[in-house]
Amino acid sequence: MVTLGGLLFALLSGSVLLFFAMPRARREYWILVHWVFAMIALVPYALYQLRHWLRVREHARRTHYRVGVHAFFVICGTVLTGLPLVTPLESGTRLYTIVDLAHIFFGFVFVLLVSAHLTLVAVNTVMQSGPDDDVQRARSAVRYLAVGASLIAFVGLVVAITGS
Repeated sequence: MVTLGGLLFALLSGSVLLFFAMPRARREYWILVHWVFAMIALVPYALYQLRHWLRVREHARRTHYRVGVHAFFVICGTVLTGLPLVTPLESGTRLYTIVDLAHIFFGFVFVLLVSAHLTLVAVNTVMQSGPDDDVQRARSAVRYLAVGASLIAFVGLVVAITGS
């Protein structure tokens, strides 16, 4: 829950930073808050991914596991490209713009890969569940995923519309 909350906060605060204009001092403050929460979320996420990988590595050739592994490497790229943005890298320079665009790209690719991974896992779970109560739990998980993704998409759309 800490990881999901931190990643969700990082996604939404990053979207606000991307779409909303604000005074320089406030922007620098929120960039730092955004990065700190992302770093806090990354530690339990990395531990979870390590435990998860050790449990499922024999299935690593399956598509949904590969997508999940790629998502982890992309979030590492997101954090690494975010680090220079909170250091004294001067805003408005060509280097800052390149690093900022790379950071935005990695962030969006991460969201896409995690969404694809969770969707593939949900579909695979429903397809492999037997005729007993597992089907009901699998369908509930798919509904939970759909509602969660819809809420995140709605909030992201609101942020994008009100920020432009």
